[in-house]
Amino acid sequence: MKQRRTKPGMDSVIKGNTGEYYALAELSRHGWTAAQTARNARAYDILARKGLHQVAVRVKTKTSDAHVFQWNAKTDGTIFPEIGAHDFCILVDIPASHDDFPTFYIVPTSILRDWLDADFKTWLKTPGKIKAQHSADNKRRLFYLDDSDGTAHGYRIKLEKYRASWKILEGG
Repeated sequence: MKQRRTKPGMDSVIKGNTGEYYALAELSRHGWTAAQTARNARAYDILARKGLHQVAVRVKTKTSDAHVFQWNAKTDGTIFPEIGAHDFCILVDIPASHDDFPTFYIVPTSILRDWLDADFKTWLKTPGKIKAQHSADNKRRLFYLDDSDGTAHGYRIKLEKYRASWKILEGG
């Protein structure tokens, strides 16, 4: 029987689950009552409440073996369906060392959507490596944290104000 080769790093489902569990733990540590939604829920991964304040959270996880957070746009080109008033994304960056703690970025979903939409429009206008025009049918939306290939669009700088910004969930 032929053995299947796999890429190093975590399986994508395990990676996603790990990010959600880290986010749930941090929310609890910051005084939120938080629960995971049903698997494959349409929009949100976590619903949380603190006092009378409620938030809906989408979790996106990357590990040290990747330099990018990735979303897949829907058929109509949208990334986030049904953005609500208290709608946030928690980006979880899991380090290589098991001794280190993940980095969390808590970003209002509408801001993240605007960044990704603007970058996709720029990408569409920029010819590819073989000078061919990029396709508007591409559903991948990439969010690079480093600038090793010139595509980061300053995300590490943009994200800094959202790093561990748990208070933003309370409206502050």
